[in-house]
Amino acid sequence: MIKQFILILSLIVMIGCAENLENSILTSTVAAPDNYQIEFENEYLRIIRVRYSPGESSAMHSHEPFVGVTLTGAEGSIFTYTDGSSETRSSSTPGSLIDGSLVPHSIVNGGIDQENIFVELKKPYLTEEPTIPNLVDAAPNLASVELEKPGIRVVRIKNIGKGDTPLHSHRAGVSVPLTDIDVEVTLPSGEVRRVYKLAGEVAWEEPRAHKGKNLSDEPNEMILFELM
Repeated sequence: MIKQFILILSLIVMIGCAENLENSILTSTVAAPDNYQIEFENEYLRIIRVRYSPGESSAMHSHEPFVGVTLTGAEGSIFTYTDGSSETRSSSTPGSLIDGSLVPHSIVNGGIDQENIFVELKKPYLTEEPTIPNLVDAAPNLASVELEKPGIRVVRIKNIGKGDTPLHSHRAGVSVPLTDIDVEVTLPSGEVRRVYKLAGEVAWEEPRAHKGKNLSDEPNEMILFELM
């Protein structure tokens, strides 16, 4: 009976220590500021740019709820957890989405330079439903929802060279071009603007509506993180 009591007590202490350890782990931008840098923050979200050199490691850290996209892909990164276990993650290609894990971990990067964009959620963005259809509904051949979680969805947009998009709206959120973007947008008022962005250049976007035209002969691709 005494041995059983000691065993149960030991298990309780071990579980308590593990929980205390996880609760005391710092968030990524504090624990590993060389790898995780805040690029933009407002009351609704923050954008974190993640960079790892080949073979580089980070301290144990945690994340707020997030989704992301890799600009470079990843190759053989090793994740180690607070219980000492580890796993080698599968390789990914540029433009692959990241469904964020909230389990604390440290990382040893694989054999390539890695760059990702994380979008961490802070609070809901409350807005009225737009009267102009979202691009996903207005042009499903150009835009599709690839990941949806509470408060956010990830939309991938692809357009051909010199391709047009009909009048449509976007929710508030973050835009991440995966290719250089050179487009002409026409607002509902008739005003015409030219928008040029480099691949990997992220931006916070308020709700908006326009139609557009790809001015380049090359196809373009963009990821939108839309707040729901």
